[in-house]
Amino acid sequence: MSVLDTNYLINNYFEEIAKIPHGSYHEENISNYLVNFAKEKHLKYYQDDMYNVIILKEASKGYEEHEPIILQGHMDMVCEKNKDCDHDFDNDPLDLYVENHYLHAKGTTLGADDGCGVCYMLALLSDKDLKHPPLECIFTVQEEVGLCGAFHLDTSVLKGKRMIGLDSETEGETCTSSSGGNDLMITKMISFEDNESPVYILNIKGLLGGHSGECINKSRGNANKIASRILYHLLKDNIDVKLVNIHGGLKNNAIPRECQVIFASNSNFDIINEHIMTYTNDIKNELMISDPNLTVTIQKGDSKQCINSFDSEAIINMMYLIPNGKLDESQTIPNLTTLSLNMGIVRTYENSLTIDISIRSPLESARNELCLQIEQISILFDAYIEVSNPYPGWDYDPDSKLREAFKEYYFNHTGNTLKEVATHGGLETGVWANKISGIDIITFGPNMSGIHTPDETLDLDSYQRCYEILYGFIETL
Repeated sequence: MSVLDTNYLINNYFEEIAKIPHGSYHEENISNYLVNFAKEKHLKYYQDDMYNVIILKEASKGYEEHEPIILQGHMDMVCEKNKDCDHDFDNDPLDLYVENHYLHAKGTTLGADDGCGVCYMLALLSDKDLKHPPLECIFTVQEEVGLCGAFHLDTSVLKGKRMIGLDSETEGETCTSSSGGNDLMITKMISFEDNESPVYILNIKGLLGGHSGECINKSRGNANKIASRILYHLLKDNIDVKLVNIHGGLKNNAIPRECQVIFASNSNFDIINEHIMTYTNDIKNELMISDPNLTVTIQKGDSKQCINSFDSEAIINMMYLIPNGKLDESQTIPNLTTLSLNMGIVRTYENSLTIDISIRSPLESARNELCLQIEQISILFDAYIEVSNPYPGWDYDPDSKLREAFKEYYFNHTGNTLKEVATHGGLETGVWANKISGIDIITFGPNMSGIHTPDETLDLDSYQRCYEILYGFIETL
């Protein structure tokens, strides 16, 4: 049974793609769905070996000589769920529900980022009444894990020099520039030993989290950093700590909301608990506005092995010293973060610990300097780093004709002034701007919240409104 009114094309397609698992690296099925869609509509399409798809629609009557317009979005979604949710992202459809005109998924991310863009393009490609120039619709994979699909895509089949990016989360705004970035992985080899000490389980929960680009300037708590802070202070207070396991965060581009640390200690449980509650009260006071629901608990556990004291202390000290969050902001654009990092994932394995970090800045030199600083910290603790997935930023174009045309249309249609914004997030627009010489780009999309978290919501009224605006604007091109 449908949750949405599927008489609207955009709702029908959202219901359809919600049935198809489409997390990053698992886009084959949704890619094939797009190919089958193109075949059914008798539209020309391209599907590459990475499962990126381009679908072309010839101009409607009277628009044959108009310059093509490129529409672009990504088909993959961030797969994050609440710990008590048993959803299997590889096999289960999303469990959609509507509350007060907002669309949610039970216990998981919704995939409105960028399912909305995908559905907008499918609806435009399906609509026989739309008056439009040639449409060139790009559906990419692996956007959420480093814009990989966009980097791989062969754009030689595209003729357009105008693009509307549909990966946007705020109605009434168009993005004018974006940040570049890269991933950084720290690996430390570790040694385990037999354990005869009592074992404790430390849980950090209740943080708000969010997108590591869009929300990094909001000073929200990072569960991995909070865990390292508590463990560091335990050591500093002469409480012995030997780690057993760390499991913090799910994605390097999502501010981690939860972290679990299992550790062994000969110190008295009541003393450990008393110290942890003292540190927790300080942290909760610091985060009382950004993360009012933070909880820190400790309980008894069990393990026959633990990491030795030397490696345990090295891990805790290294995590404590590595910077995190917003580090710098623009000197020309108010409140625009220009350098940040997010300690997104921390994991222990049989013989190693890894720390997966997302670094963002429009300035390559700033990113390089930060990588060098982290490398020096890592070396101090006998760890090494690997830098990967670099992606470019998108520079502001003061002479964008497409942006000016859209601003005029938006004002005439809504009576409101379109807001121009710059983002600290990495966008595929940066890849297209570097791949397609002279391209003129705008972005547009409906209101969403809680992106990259199980609290993700889509404003359905905005979803419909923005599609009508996009539809009308295309008819003017």
